[in-house]
Amino acid sequence: MPRGRKKLTLEEKIRETQQSIYNLENRTQELYEQLQELLEEQKRQELEKLSDALNEAGVSVEEVLEQLRTQEDGAQAAHIA
Repeated sequence: MPRGRKKLTLEEKIRETQQSIYNLENRTQELYEQLQELLEEQKRQELEKLSDALNEAGVSVEEVLEQLRTQEDGAQAAHIA
């Protein structure tokens, strides 16, 4: 005949709860590290796509940055006026 679950003492419950918290904290840290790696990989892939597109268009990074600065300066000047 199956037995019921043993009643835990208060100290045992405390230890089990502490262990559960410790395990969850470790798992949470592992998940944060995994997320960071995935985000870095995503960023790398996006930069690679951008680099490929610039190469196909025959445009340098410096040219794109200069164009963006020019547009930004123009937008700021229009905003002030």
